[in-house]
This record gives sequence, C-alpha cells and structure tokens, in this order.
Amino acid sequence: MAKLRENGFALALAAGLTLALLVGIVYSISASGRDVASRTETLHAAHETIQAAVTARSQVELGAYQASLLAQGLTVDESTIDRAAERASAAIDRAVASHSQLVAGDSSSPQLVVAFADFRTTGVTAIDEFSARTPTATDDFNAAYESLMSELTAIRDGQFSAVSSGQHSDSLASAVAGFLAVFVIPAAVIATYFVLDRRRRRQHELEVALEAERAALNSRERFLMTVSQELRKPLTGVRAIAQLLAADEELMSQPRMTDLHALLVGELDDMSAVVEDLLTTSRLDAGALDYAIEPIQVRDEVRALLDTLNHRGASVYLAMDEGVVNADRRRLRQIVRNLLANALKYGGPNIEIKGQAEADSYTVLVIDDGHGVPGAIEDQLFNRFVDSRDGSQNVGLGLSIVMALAVGMGGTAFHQREDGLTRFGVRLPNAGPVPEDEQPDEATMVPVAQATG
Repeated sequence: MAKLRENGFALALAAGLTLALLVGIVYSISASGRDVASRTETLHAAHETIQAAVTARSQVELGAYQASLLAQGLTVDESTIDRAAERASAAIDRAVASHSQLVAGDSSSPQLVVAFADFRTTGVTAIDEFSARTPTATDDFNAAYESLMSELTAIRDGQFSAVSSGQHSDSLASAVAGFLAVFVIPAAVIATYFVLDRRRRRQHELEVALEAERAALNSRERFLMTVSQELRKPLTGVRAIAQLLAADEELMSQPRMTDLHALLVGELDDMSAVVEDLLTTSRLDAGALDYAIEPIQVRDEVRALLDTLNHRGASVYLAMDEGVVNADRRRLRQIVRNLLANALKYGGPNIEIKGQAEADSYTVLVIDDGHGVPGAIEDQLFNRFVDSRDGSQNVGLGLSIVMALAVGMGGTAFHQREDGLTRFGVRLPNAGPVPEDEQPDEATMVPVAQATG
C-alpha cells in the first residue's frame, strides 16, 4: 500500500511537473505570439509608409513631367497636374500617419526621423512648384526618397526576420507541449494544439501575404523608376527636336524630309502610347485610376483622334452612327487607339472603324481583313503578355487595357471572327437618345487620309 501511495505520489508529482511545464510552455508561446503580433503591426506600419512614399513619388514625377511639358508650350490636360498634386499630398499625409505609428511603437530611429522630414519637406515643395505650373526639379525629392526608402527597408526587413524567427520558435514549442500533454491531460493537449495550430496558420497566412505585397511593391518601384528615368525624359527631348525640325522650312523642303519627319513623329506617338499604357497598367494595379465620366459624341471624338495618328500606309475607313456615350474622353481615345494599333500591327491592309448605336449602348468596332487571331490565344486575347505557340503573334498590354478601361466605364470589350474579317470592339453605355434630326439614314463610309509613314 505504501509503495502504491509512493507510486501514486510520484505519478501525481510527475503529472504536476509536466502540467507546470506545459503551462510554462503555453505561457512562453503566448508571450512569443504577442511579440510577433507587435512586430507584425510594426511591419505593417513600415509597409504602409513605403507604399505611401512610392505613391507620392510617382505622382510628383507625373505632375513635374506634365508641368515641364506645359512650360515647353505643349498642350497638356491641366487637370492631370491638379489630380497628381492632390494624390501626392494625400499620399504624404498617409505616410505621416504611418510614420507616426512607427514612432509611437519605438520602432523609429534618428536617421529615419531626419530622412522622413527631408522627404516631406522636399515633396511639399515639389507639389507647390508644379501646382503653380512652373518647371519642377525633383532631384532633392528623389534623393530624400532614396534615403527614406533605405531606412524603411531596413526596418521592414528586420521586423520580417524577427516575425519569421518567432514563428519558428512557436512551432518548436508547440511540438514539445503536444508531446508532454499527450501523457497527462489528453483533453488539454487537444485544445492547446488546435489553439496553437490556428494561431500558426494565421501567422503563416500573414507572412505569405506580406511577402507577396513586398514583391509587388518592389516590382512597382522598379517599374516607376524605369518609366520615369528611361522613357519620359528622352521622349520629351526627341519630340522637342521633331518640333524644331518641322519649324525649319528650308530643311523640310529637302527631298524626303517630309516623309522622314512623318515617320519620326509616328514613332514618337507609338512610344508615347507605350508609356501611357504602362502608366495606365500601373494605376489599374494600384486601384488609383480615376474616370472623368461625361457625355461624348463618339463619331466626332474618333474622327479627331484619327487625324492625329500615323496609319502606316493602311487604308482606314470610318463608318459610324451618331451616338453619345457616358465615358472618360481620354480613356475612350486610349481604347480606340489601342484597337487601331492592334489592327495596324497584326491585321490586313484595309481597316474599318464602325460605330453602331443601339437601344442602351453604343458599340465601336475596329475591323480588318487580315488572317485573324491564332486559335491558341483566342480565349486569352484580353490577358496580359500571351504568346501563340508558334510565336507568330503575341498579346502585350494593349488589349488587356482595352478590357479594363471598358469595364471601368460600365462597358465591355469583345472579339469576333466572321466572314473572313476580324472584329475587335467595345460596348459602352449610352448617355441618352440621339435626336432624330441628328440620326443619318445610314452610316457613311468615309476614307481617312493615309499617312506615308
């Protein structure tokens, strides 16, 4: 009996020690979890500050670029400058709020405080300058941005490593606790396991999401730097040279100069379209693309657009009903330009732009007599960067932007192949019925002047 009592005491003591150890392990895991949660909040604040700084920089660059074009006497939509100033100011305000969280959580540093103050001061100065429509130098702002990003990236990476380490420690402690509790209190071990497992899954999902956001942010940073530094400035310089050449009557009177100048302007227009598509894609991905919806006479707008484009020797005809749609004028032009560019690049030599007014919508069709779309990519035409299997044709950004802009304005885009003709079109909502005295009996086929380039 005494031996039994001794064994019972030993078992009770072992169970008590095991339970105490289990409680200690659980407490350690809980403390580690709180530390991970705190560091995750700091990581989130650093990420929000970085994201706001990237947005502010992109908008300052855009506003400064538009202001420089305006200062050169070029035609610029000044509302773009105002929107860039508004968004840049809002982004700086968001960065201030996120940075305040870092300071409140004792995660800042003297270097970060100084870098952020420089970024904010130079950013506000740049915004004030291009808002006043004056040429804006962004060198100081870019230098402050790079310094700020260096400090924020160091904080973000440090917190990310700490969170990952905490997660690993939690996993190891959970395994030990499960092993001990199986022999003492099975019910407690099951409950503890599920609690810890649920927490671990939440932490893992958060880590995956943060890693994806960091990769997307890095990609967007590289994209914006490439566009702003390697495309915009050279493009502006070449366009200025083209304008100087056009103003030299003696030079333009020389043989083939008119054709060469038209070719140069056409290539500049194509490059400008590429830059516009890249910027549009970036804004779509960031959810920062706004639409200035207004009633637009579609036929007049398309005709005005065609007068500015290089048709590369193709015969382009216009046959459009009268119609008024609710759309953003700039985005409508971008849609038609991308559809026409697609037809010029991949379609046949004869291109027709048709407009069909319907009961509650208006359809714009770009039709060509080319060979059509390879069947391998027909279902993916409005996706980004799709190649046919034989390499004969690929889809870049143009058609995906057409679909995104059409949907953003309450419409849709589509593709058809009928009677040997390829049709790409968009359908947009009507702004209202067209007065009967403005409706022609039938659409007229009007040839648009060819460009020799």
